[in-house]
Amino acid sequence: MPDGADLALYGAGRTIAMRDISAETFDLIVIGAGINGAGIARDAAMRGLKVILLDKGDIGGGTSSWSTRLIHGGLRYLEHGEFGLVRESLREREVLFCIAPHLVKPLPMMIPLYGDALRGRWIIRVGMIAYDVLSLDKSLPHHRILSPAEALQKAPGLNVEELLGAALYYDAQVEFAERLVVENALSARNHSATIKTYARVDEFMVEKDRVIGVGITDLATNESHSIRGRVSINAAGPWVDQVAGRSDPVEVTRLIGGTKGSHIVVGHFPGAPETALYVEAKTDRRPFFINP
Repeated sequence: MPDGADLALYGAGRTIAMRDISAETFDLIVIGAGINGAGIARDAAMRGLKVILLDKGDIGGGTSSWSTRLIHGGLRYLEHGEFGLVRESLREREVLFCIAPHLVKPLPMMIPLYGDALRGRWIIRVGMIAYDVLSLDKSLPHHRILSPAEALQKAPGLNVEELLGAALYYDAQVEFAERLVVENALSARNHSATIKTYARVDEFMVEKDRVIGVGITDLATNESHSIRGRVSINAAGPWVDQVAGRSDPVEVTRLIGGTKGSHIVVGHFPGAPETALYVEAKTDRRPFFINP
């Protein structure tokens, strides 16, 4: 880690010493500079709030850089009846098309339809219609159902046994997810947010059962500091519970269970699909993606 690596992200073009940060009271302390934390900091700073964004590592250095790099509306959440979440995700996807068209691109995605699949043809069709209805204001085309021949033309490697066709719909992809996070952070800084990377939150300062700030360790100097804030947001991703557990004496129950995903990256090969694929594993019926 180079010395002063985060100085360019301190305030609106200012270099602020930690002692000065400790002397201030912020409207909002955001913990975690992934896409959620950076987006929250940007939105709050644009509304005129005095914001500080903290991360124990670099900007976008956690899950945001290890993701599948999809900007999607959460089609699978429809199975659980989470229509509000899907609507919100689709609306946010459209916002990203508007504010970051150089990073977020439309991505055609295909769901092969098989006679023996857990999610049958009509279930997929109903899901596609609901997906379109929840995004009537979108700039992307609506879904369409492909014949087996059309599906094989787009993905020659599909198993032809019991292939009924495919559903083709559109989501989006951010090939360079880290850039999207950094640009949110830069925009937050341009609206006077203060950003401190390599600042590990060690504790919450609690007064009368209310969080009034955080205690951090500056990992560049190994010095401890206190930062006061009226509101603190824990946007630490998979580390949410670890961070929340530092709020003693306030009792915190576990908030997330966590989930693991594996990404296998290969070079382009003959017969590689033209579109992304959302397919179902034969052995345990789990869905997985194949993305260009």
